[in-house]
Amino acid sequence: MGPRSSSSTGTSSSSTASGRSTGSSSSSSSSSGGGWALPKQIASWYPRRGGEFLANAMAGHNVFVQDIPTRFDEVHAQHFSLVESLTITPLYTLAMVHYFSVFCQYPTRVEVLRPMLEELGHKSELQYRWLLILQAKKTPLEVVAWRGGLLLTQITLFPLWLLLSSAAPQLVHATVAFSSHILHTKYSCLKASGSSSAGGRAAVVPPFVSTAADMYAAKETFHEAQSVALPTDVVVAIIMLLLILFLAV
Repeated sequence: MGPRSSSSTGTSSSSTASGRSTGSSSSSSSSSGGGWALPKQIASWYPRRGGEFLANAMAGHNVFVQDIPTRFDEVHAQHFSLVESLTITPLYTLAMVHYFSVFCQYPTRVEVLRPMLEELGHKSELQYRWLLILQAKKTPLEVVAWRGGLLLTQITLFPLWLLLSSAAPQLVHATVAFSSHILHTKYSCLKASGSSSAGGRAAVVPPFVSTAADMYAAKETFHEAQSVALPTDVVVAIIMLLLILFLAV
């Protein structure tokens, strides 16, 4: 699925983006309410538009599939496995940052941490399901290469997402929110294709696809709210920066 280019995702994304215009203004006002205001050039895209750009880069592409997901097969399993791998890293780093906040400026961040840990569990389960499908279709060498590639990608992107999550959690929450919107749309398309082809030759879509569509719809709302409500924990941002520098040396 191209970045907001397909008829299904593009239409849904546009309606969501228009509905989020209020959220963007709320973000700007919340920043000023905290004693400082973002420059207008930055406030025009932070955090919503910046989050949409990053989310489209991770989840809005058509790698391995043609346009809208329409079949439950090996190729689509590769696509969803890749997207789940790319989108779990920012969620994981956000959870790390919010955990550290329990010891620093915002101890009540634990209330945000709980649903995020549940979401991490759900995304890990989805990745496990897709990997099982690929394992049944590919040779052992191909399976090892695929899993190793996904793991290497996450390790490579981890420092970048950790830095962004600590310094700009609003941006990363907006990124996770819009990636959840894209994934909700893709899983819904896959679910609908299975329903329309029931009784035909197409592979039966398992229940976890429907569960994933519902989960991502709820998580989009959750992360959208956090992107305009959570201030940056400056102490945690400094700690994470020092940690990244220490690991890089």
